[in-house]
Amino acid sequence: MPSSPTTTAPPAAGVWTRRLHALLITTLVLSLLASLAGLIADVMSALSMAKADYGFTGLWPSRADVSLDGALAPGVRALHVTVEATLHDPARAPMLAALHLFTWLPGALVLVFSLFLLVRITSRGVAGDRALFSTDTVRDLRKIGTILTLGSLAACALDFAAKTVAARMMTVDAYVVPGDVGWPFVSVLTGVGVFVVAEVIGRGLAMLDEIEGTI
Repeated sequence: MPSSPTTTAPPAAGVWTRRLHALLITTLVLSLLASLAGLIADVMSALSMAKADYGFTGLWPSRADVSLDGALAPGVRALHVTVEATLHDPARAPMLAALHLFTWLPGALVLVFSLFLLVRITSRGVAGDRALFSTDTVRDLRKIGTILTLGSLAACALDFAAKTVAARMMTVDAYVVPGDVGWPFVSVLTGVGVFVVAEVIGRGLAMLDEIEGTI
């Protein structure tokens, strides 16, 4: 009497792939909402109002006396203090708002496009392993690597330029404001890692095609 076939449970990786896919979709939506909020804030700062609640963030005035009385422990003295200010100039509000877009929007686009491609990759993982390990995935990984490396460097340069111009417009003896150089460095390293993963998967697919061709 032939033995009845045994049913096998679906692999646990499929469950985690679906959860990862849902998490990436949620992160993408939140990133889009955060970008929309940033755009609204810049539009509000562009309006010339008597009382402004929004301004150009991340500027370093060269002449700013800040008292640290009561803020330091006994025996501690401040050797150097850098003030980061948010400034608003009603006379040049539209120009400053446009400049402020360059301080954060390019970086936000890098994040959004990378998340979109990751969502597309995990959607293939939900469909099946064969769809996940494909040339389309390798192509998307290389796009992510390009966006993270070149896009982050471009975003850092635009941030540097916009903050420097704004500082010279609104402060006296302005510093050259370098912007945030930490996140582009991490993004470039991440992009290089994504290129490595794409190369490994691409080599694996080529080897698989050779093996299947010899059988």
